[in-house]
Amino acid sequence: MEITGGCVCGGTRYVLKSPPFSLGDCHCIDCRRSAGAPHVNWGSVPREDLVVTKGEPRKIAHANRIRSFAACCGTHLFFEDAKDSETIDVTIASLDDPAPFAPQKTIWLEDKLPWVKLDESLPSFPKSSKTA
Repeated sequence: MEITGGCVCGGTRYVLKSPPFSLGDCHCIDCRRSAGAPHVNWGSVPREDLVVTKGEPRKIAHANRIRSFAACCGTHLFFEDAKDSETIDVTIASLDDPAPFAPQKTIWLEDKLPWVKLDESLPSFPKSSKTA
């Protein structure tokens, strides 16, 4: 199974060899600012299941984590807890077909903008669900 994705201009492309898991909307201030959006939908994959097939993402270290953007156009693509973490998070909206990967949780609600409406059916966490 291969799931494809990439940036807005097509200069950076990637393939996932397994479907993303731990799907969630993140409302943290760092995700909001890096994407210029009220929240970002993420999914995790094992590091070895993400293959960049075109272009070279630009990695930015911030707050002891690594965010990767398409060097060609700036699209936010990946997030790593550390350079050797077992999983990498992928922006679901950068997938060619994001429809099957709806969020299953909402995280970092302590940073949520007051005008954002939540899906009340999803589990939600004040911070990361990893620390809840």
